[in-house]
Formats: sequence, structure tokens, C-alpha cells
Amino acid sequence: GRLVLVGSAAVRVETPGSDVDVVCFTTTEANEPGFWPVDILRLIHWSLSEVMGSCYSDYTEHFSMELIVDARVPILRVIWGPPEQAAVVDVSVNQHTPVEHVRWFQRVGAAPPPTAPPPVIAPLVTLTLRCIKWWLRQRQIPRTKEGGMPTLAWLLMAVHVCALPETHEEAIQSGTRPMAALLSALSAFFYNYRSLDQLDGTLSFAPDGHSSSFVRNGSSTTTTTTSSKNSRAPVKPSGQRWAELVVLDPTHEGIERRNLAPRMPPATQILLAYELRRAASRLQHLPKNRESWFGEGRQVLDEIFQPLPEGVNLMPSCPNGEVAVMLLLRDPVRKMLEVDVGIVHQVYPRPGWSAPFLLRDDDRSQLHARLCDVNIQRGRCYLRKTESVVTTPSHIICRISLAKEGGRGWALDPEGLERLQAMRRILRDVLGPAADKENVSPMSGNSSTASNVSGGTSNATSSTAAASEAGTQETSSSTAKTAATSTTAAAAAAAAAISAVAPLSRDALDGDVGRHGLPHAPVARSPTGPRGLCRGRLPTRPRRPLRPSRPC
Repeated sequence: GRLVLVGSAAVRVETPGSDVDVVCFTTTEANEPGFWPVDILRLIHWSLSEVMGSCYSDYTEHFSMELIVDARVPILRVIWGPPEQAAVVDVSVNQHTPVEHVRWFQRVGAAPPPTAPPPVIAPLVTLTLRCIKWWLRQRQIPRTKEGGMPTLAWLLMAVHVCALPETHEEAIQSGTRPMAALLSALSAFFYNYRSLDQLDGTLSFAPDGHSSSFVRNGSSTTTTTTSSKNSRAPVKPSGQRWAELVVLDPTHEGIERRNLAPRMPPATQILLAYELRRAASRLQHLPKNRESWFGEGRQVLDEIFQPLPEGVNLMPSCPNGEVAVMLLLRDPVRKMLEVDVGIVHQVYPRPGWSAPFLLRDDDRSQLHARLCDVNIQRGRCYLRKTESVVTTPSHIICRISLAKEGGRGWALDPEGLERLQAMRRILRDVLGPAADKENVSPMSGNSSTASNVSGGTSNATSSTAAASEAGTQETSSSTAKTAATSTTAAAAAAAAAISAVAPLSRDALDGDVGRHGLPHAPVARSPTGPRGLCRGRLPTRPRRPLRPSRPC
């Protein structure tokens, strides 16, 4: 057998706190039936326990192992050292794909060969990949095990951008200034993927790895690394679809090619769009030729890599108390998507789920939350008296920090307020012109919700009733010309009033968003009517029948 170093350490893009990935290849005899990877990992676990207990008993205090067998690739995690400085080694068995990925990065020049000594100055593409990986860690971008994109997909996206002709030109103009060249490469990466339109396409690499192309969905033009000009696909009309990113594995060809990017729910897409746009906006204001003052580039990098608290973008499966979150929900009255602030007070994980967090694409677990109205100018949240919703983790965008103020109000922290405003702008860009007419601006005093709609809602309701009544009259008295004329006028007035409040029909909205797993938010019902809302009264029948006997 043999051990092979893979992962970020092999590609030389490791960052502080990165795990060390190792693949253990066994002999042919040991790979016979009965010696599957899980069985071999159990043998390794038993052998290490015996060795540590007999020969290194003085070091067992800071030594631990965890056998993870329910993952797609079973691994043995070995942790050595104190918690703040622990070295983590992930051991897998007979996995050839990670080795092929390392060889691919070495073949295209994104990583040095295994026999070459470490360079004094790392290549620009290697530095860029390392910074992207550090950005993913610092900003708590969801990983594969959390329901997000794998690190490999992000690195391939960065390799594509670094190979673009304009990126090469910017690097050449930077000359002997490594920091300027690095900032230029990072700016190109975040600028190319700063919106959901630019994440909607297929990224593929040539078999030799020396060229790549990004084909936008719904367009025949491409962004390629071999052309003298970067021909970008025209921006498609807004409101048509969410991003469907495909990153093809460059180590597989033909029908064996697989997509490395999973399908992400709209709430996760809004989170990624916010983080990408945030980094791009900070790099956009940096002078290209020279720094305005010494250390300006380093300060920009510090802002981009500003760390977020651990787990800020994850929903715990058994929280200790209430959790404040931002959710992407569809208003049950106006049939429009909105970014809301809510307080999750009950969590029902799906049967059999034992992890400390819920997956971002989980649509089986249930969350019970109370929504809040937000005063943007004051940065305050106030609990709605008449609404309680039942939703799923796939609707959670991120967690936020709220500080209790007064009897029923909370204060949003600056980071949370910035996120709320920016994500509402992103949603408005996705929905297109209809959202500008329907949704209240993010800079307005309160969020646009079912319980806080201006007088147009009541007018639309009465107009709807008038239209229904007028339609009945028209059917029953079609022979009366005067009645038909008045009925037509009433129906036209009602349609105009309704279009001012809900320009997107339910069918059109369901056709775009429903296929992404974003149903209407179920609301608690009151005895007064089917649309009535009652605080604290949950539906007698849950939206999904599968749930544990008691909440966490």
C-alpha cells in the first residue's frame, strides 16, 4: 500500500486551519470482498488506538479520532493537538478522483509539480486560488457538507478567470508589483461572478486543460480563454429564472463528466450573490495603477476577508433558545418573494437527522418562526402580532444578531442591517421590473409583508370582489347591453387595481420559482377566515407529515 497527499495541501493552496487530506491505497489482495473502504478505515482506527495507548499514552490527551461512515466518501478524521492549534488529517481509502484533480492542477500550471521545490514566490494563479479559499473560510460560505458548493468548483471558476485574456493583460501591466497583480486577479474573479446572471451557465475545460469556456444559459455566445476578446453573453431579461450553475469535472470526459456544482435553493443563491457583490464593490474602488496611500491594498483585503462568526450561515438542528434569521418567503397575499427577518422558536429536524446543523437544501425539516417588521432608518425590528409561519431550512438565508430593546423590539447590528438592505436589492434585481412596482424599497421604513401593506391591498381586495360580482352579472344578464357595458368597465377598473399590487400572476411566478422548491409560506389560520392570521396558532396539520414526536 501507499499514502498519497491530496487536497489543498497537495495543490499548495492551503490556508491556516486547513485539513490535510490523505488517500490510502491498499494492495490488490487487501481490496478483495470483505475489505471495503469502511472496513479498512475501521482497521486503521483500531490500529491507531492500540499504538497510541501502548506507545504514546502521554499524548492521548490531545489525540482523538472520528470515523465518518455515512458520508458519500467515508473518512477517518484524526485530530492531534490542542483545540486552537490542532492538526486535522482526513484519511480515505482507494479514492482515485482526488489524485486526478491534483494532477490536473499541476498539469495546467495552477500548482507546482510534486518533485519541484517550493517556489520563493508562488505563481499568481496559485496565490489567487489561495485567497479564494481563504475568502470561503473567512466569510463562512456554505460548503458541500452544509448544502453549498464544493471548494473544487470555486477553484475551477478562479482558474477560468485567471486564464482570461484581460486578466493576463492586467497582470502584465502590474509588472513587478505582486500585490497589484493579486488585487487585479481577485477583482476579475469577483467582477465576473458578481450577480446571479453571471452564475447562470456551464463552465467546461478542454481535454488538455489549456482552455476553458463559460456558456451562459439561453445564449449561444461564450466567455472563453482562447479568444483575443472576451465575448460575454448579453444579460438576459431579469425575472426569468434563478441561476443554474454547472461546473464540469475536467478529469472526466464524455458521458462520464459530472457536475461539481449542486443545485442551490434561491435563498443560498442570494447569499452567494451578496458575498460576491460585496467583495467586488470593495475592489472596484481601488486605483488600478497605484495605491493612493501606503497599505491601501492590504486594508481592502482585510475588508474582503473580514471574518464572520462560525455557523452564521447555518441553522442549528437543536438550538438553545430562539434564533434570529433572514428568510426568503413568498407573501401569501401578494404572491411576491420577500426577504424577511424572523425569529425561529421551534425546530423539527427530519427523521434520522443527527448532525448539529440542518442542510441548506433541506425541504423536509420544519421551522416555526414569527416574522418581524423592520424599520430600516432606525435599524429596529418589531414582532408582528398577527403572523406565524411554518417553513423549511431551504428558505433560510443566514442568521443575524438582534439585541433586545424595550418591550417587543430588537436592534439590528450593522452587519445584519447591511445584509438585509443588500439582499433585498439583489432580490429586486432577480425579479426584475415587476419587483420595483410591487415590493417596497429596501430603504423604506418597513419591510413589505402581508401584515404591513399600504392601502392598495384593501382596495385590491374590494376591487377583486367587485370584479367577481360584475362577472356574475355579466353571465346572468348577457342580453342587457347597459349591464354588460357597466360590467366591463368594473372589470377593467378591478384589473387595473390588481395589476398595481400584484403585476406577476400566480402561474407565472410558480413557473419560475416553484421549480426551485420555494412554496408559499404556510401561515397560522384564525377562525375568522381562510386568510386570517393568528399569532401563536400553528396549523393543526403540519405541511409535511414527517416530523419527530417533539421539537429540539
